[in-house]
Amino acid sequence: MSVDRFGLGDWWPRPEQAAAGALDRLPADHWPMLAAKWLAAGFDSEPLRRLAQLQIGESLASRRADRRGSRGGGWAQPVGLPLPIEAQRIQRRFRAVQDAMDLMPEVLRSIGFDPAPADEEFLARCQTAVDIVQHDLDATGYGRYQMRARFVGGWPSRVHATLPDGSWGEGMSRELEGSWLLVAAADSVSGALKDVEEIEWPVCAVHGGHPGHIWHGRDPVDLIKKVAWWRCTNTGHRLAPVGQLTAGTARTL
Repeated sequence: MSVDRFGLGDWWPRPEQAAAGALDRLPADHWPMLAAKWLAAGFDSEPLRRLAQLQIGESLASRRADRRGSRGGGWAQPVGLPLPIEAQRIQRRFRAVQDAMDLMPEVLRSIGFDPAPADEEFLARCQTAVDIVQHDLDATGYGRYQMRARFVGGWPSRVHATLPDGSWGEGMSRELEGSWLLVAAADSVSGALKDVEEIEWPVCAVHGGHPGHIWHGRDPVDLIKKVAWWRCTNTGHRLAPVGQLTAGTARTL
């Protein structure tokens, strides 16, 4: 099992590590296996047993469905044609992942570990980064877009910079800190405006945006010598550090 910077091979996050955010880098389809390890380590609760059994139930269901599929029967699409076996497997895996994500908060709390404090601290860090980017929105005349950092979707979840209507861009994950977190916050804000409002922001005061299409230019933000910088999407040159945009560096409304 590979879990990025947390370790390799036989390593697996203990419940206290999972509650603090270690699950962010562990795919949810590994969580039933993880629950089985927690059971073997002496933790026990009804939700934990249910999570550990998800993998077993999916495996049995897969074998039964495969046997039915090989006989030409099984789950049918609305038009009456058999759903391909591979599509059935994908649907079962998707359901198992969703079930695992729904169960994990309950599992952790049932064995004495509450993920909420870690979530609140993470959300506060992301909001601080988004507030810095908001300064640049305000300075360039886009202040009507008041961005907020919010969790979107299941748990554990990335935090996204969201527009007032709830629309959002790319997210920020727990392992990000300092300048890397600020880069992610800036990218999330810019991405939300691009995805939802079809606005390229920020736009270089000298070169303008990309001459072809808002999706064809360079990335608007990058980490350069440990500093988060806005960049011209046309030429790639530096505009200003994130949080320091002015009318002289970026086009304003």
